[in-house]
Amino acid sequence: MKDIKSGRNLLFIFMAIVIVIIVIIAAPFVYQNYKEVLNPTHDKDGDGIPDDEDAFPNDPKEWRDSDGDGIGDNADNDDDNDGILDGQDYLPYNDAAVEVEIHKIRVKDYLVPTKQTAKIYAKIYIDDVMYLLPSDGVEEVPIDEDKILNWTVKQNIEDNIGHHTIKIEFYYKDVLGREKPLDINGEDADKDTGKAITIDYYIGNKVGNQYPSGSTYAVSDGSDDGNSGILDEKDARIYFRIVTVDARA
Repeated sequence: MKDIKSGRNLLFIFMAIVIVIIVIIAAPFVYQNYKEVLNPTHDKDGDGIPDDEDAFPNDPKEWRDSDGDGIGDNADNDDDNDGILDGQDYLPYNDAAVEVEIHKIRVKDYLVPTKQTAKIYAKIYIDDVMYLLPSDGVEEVPIDEDKILNWTVKQNIEDNIGHHTIKIEFYYKDVLGREKPLDINGEDADKDTGKAITIDYYIGNKVGNQYPSGSTYAVSDGSDDGNSGILDEKDARIYFRIVTVDARA
């Protein structure tokens, strides 16, 4: 009887060993099957990011590649591939650009006697680069009525420089076709320097930062400078904003 019991014990031990070996061998396959089939998030590398949103589904240390250069953001020291290292970049995940939008204008004074319209255009400077709007020459606008323009210019900028100078100038053509400035600056009464608007624009740390803050437009009215009568310039009111955008968009 003892021999039979001993034989049974050995058989049980053998079977237990076989089962353990089978479990050890099968466990990785079962786990992989769970991750790929049973796991509802399909997160193969277990980093918490679903595979369909993970740029590196087999690497638990990486999940995003902002600039598409094949190097994950965690290892990449220039995540937007703009040549500025992340530690010096105001927008490390976007190649920053500044966009200036002129939404509308109201010319408040008659620019050419008896003429109910005026031919206008703008010069916009982003740092030292000048843009002429509209690109096809001039825009004819009514006198003392709001005119929607929706003019925009965009310039890629150095992301490691936070402040940029924006200057807006408006002009009209007089009866002889000569270039004459419109006064859009309501704060500076100096007739020599007070017609244009100059803004020290801070790009912020994200796309969508803008001047003025929020979703509104800044308003500047040349007739607010206190000049009148023979001292008055040709006044206009403009609605505008400056926005930090992605240069690649």
